[in-house]
Amino acid sequence: MRERERLPESLADSTDLLTPSGLGRLESERVEENALMRSVRSLSVLLSAAVLSLAAAGAGAQTSKVNSVLDIPEFVHDWQISKQFTIEVAKAMPAESYNFKPNADEMTFGEQMIHIAGSNVYRFNEITGIKPPFPLDADKPLPSDKENVLKLLDQSFDYVIEALPKITPEQLQRTWHIPSWKGRNDPDGRAMILNMFVHTAHHRAQCEVYLRAKGIKPPDYTF
Repeated sequence: MRERERLPESLADSTDLLTPSGLGRLESERVEENALMRSVRSLSVLLSAAVLSLAAAGAGAQTSKVNSVLDIPEFVHDWQISKQFTIEVAKAMPAESYNFKPNADEMTFGEQMIHIAGSNVYRFNEITGIKPPFPLDADKPLPSDKENVLKLLDQSFDYVIEALPKITPEQLQRTWHIPSWKGRNDPDGRAMILNMFVHTAHHRAQCEVYLRAKGIKPPDYTF
C-alpha cells in the first residue's frame, strides 16, 4: 500500500483543533483572551481616571496659587518680616545722622522713616476705620529723632499686622480717589494695601542708600 501522504504541519495543527481535545483547548484560550482584554480595559479606565485626577489636582493647585496672592496669614507674615527689616535699617543709622539727606530736595533719614510709619497708619485707618496708635496731623509733623522713629515704626507695623485680618471683603472692594497716585487714581482697598507694602519697601530702600552714603553697610536684605 502507498504510504499515507503527510499533511503540512500547519494544516495538521488546524485539523487537530477539530478534535474534542482541540476544541476544548480553543475554548480555554478564548476565555483567557477575553479575561485579558477585560483586564486591559479596566487598566485603561484606571489610568484615564488617574490622569484626570492629576489634571484636576494641577488645576486646583494653580487656582489655589492664584487665589493666595492676598492670603491674609501669608501677607501678615510678609508685614512681620518687613517690620523687622525696616527697624534694622532704622537702627543702623546713628542718632546724630538722622537729619542727614543726600541733597536739599530729599527728606532726611529720620523723615523718610517717619513717612513710612505715618503713611501706613494713615492708609490702613482710611481702609478699616480702626483707631490709629498715634495722632496724625499734617500741620504738626511727627518728631523724626531716632528714639521717636523706632517707637512709631514699631507701633505702625503692629497696627497694620493687627488690622489686616480684620479687613472685610467690602473694604477690599471699596474704591478710593487718590489724585496723587499716578497711574491708579481710584484704587480699591486691595490695591491700597498692596501699594503700601511696596511703598514701605521703596522708602526703606532710599534709607539704605543714605546708609551707604554715610559709609555704613545696610542690613542684609530679608524677604
